[in-house]
Amino acid sequence: MPGTRTFSSTQPVSLALQGGGAHGAFTWGVLERLSEEPGFRVAAISATSSGAMNACAFAQGWARGGAAGAREALAAFWEAVSCHNAVADFWLAAARNWRLDAFLLNASPLQINPLRGLVESAFDMNLLRRSPLRLHIAATRVRDGALTVFDNAALSHDALLASACLPQWFPTVEIDGEAYWDGGYAGNPALEPLLQPDGPRDILAVLLQPEQRSVPQSARDIAERINQLSFGSVFLRELRSLSCADRPSVWARLHGALRPQSRFRLQRIHPAEEFTASDGNAASDTRLGHLQELRGHGRTAAEAWLHGDRAAVDLALPQPLLAT
Repeated sequence: MPGTRTFSSTQPVSLALQGGGAHGAFTWGVLERLSEEPGFRVAAISATSSGAMNACAFAQGWARGGAAGAREALAAFWEAVSCHNAVADFWLAAARNWRLDAFLLNASPLQINPLRGLVESAFDMNLLRRSPLRLHIAATRVRDGALTVFDNAALSHDALLASACLPQWFPTVEIDGEAYWDGGYAGNPALEPLLQPDGPRDILAVLLQPEQRSVPQSARDIAERINQLSFGSVFLRELRSLSCADRPSVWARLHGALRPQSRFRLQRIHPAEEFTASDGNAASDTRLGHLQELRGHGRTAAEAWLHGDRAAVDLALPQPLLAT
């Protein structure tokens, strides 16, 4: 039955934050609204791309000033994003010309990453490495496509840039001799890092794609939908693999006998279908007015989740899926 969601200060939650370029401002609105609720506390965040930026802004702000500090840090980050429009202008021009395919085939990635200055000025890595809020930032290892997750100890500006490295736009990020691309190719967001026996049982995923979408008709909308599918299908596959429906028999087959498992509950906040309409709502459009509109969508979705039906998916502790 619908009701008001309440948080317990003794029972924190874990967050899974999806990436999606400027659409990450939707998550800004969700986190802003949730942080206004008494008792809302986060123990861990698994995040990808723009979700990783939200995660670090939230964690850094919380460390400095609690919930109010988290809201201030999120606002400061996205306002800074709005000042970096070079990439947005390029891709919006491509979209207007209905030639996204030609640009993707012929354009070279930028040799200088325009996000580097923003990331380096926005985030204090020493503070984030010491944060009690556990961070799990996803990137994709280029040589084999494996999911790599950077935790607090391994966190760096390069790790954040790797998580958001779309290879059509930005140069490949190298860390310790390995090349990385956007984490969305391997985990968007990755759920496994949050399934820890000593971690919260409640996981809230903030997604940037509607639960249901109509069939696109125009060439531009089809191209946008293909991009959404490539980044959203990874999450759906992991979610299906972690579903508890047949977990006992699988566990018994792998280990020879049934034994107690850690159980988790996943709930989701996602936007309405019109959120991803391509006209005036491109994931590369970082104009402040657009970001603030997306933030408003996020606040509305969070409000609806707080006071509405909250169907949950049961998950169980899986076998390791991370890169080795």
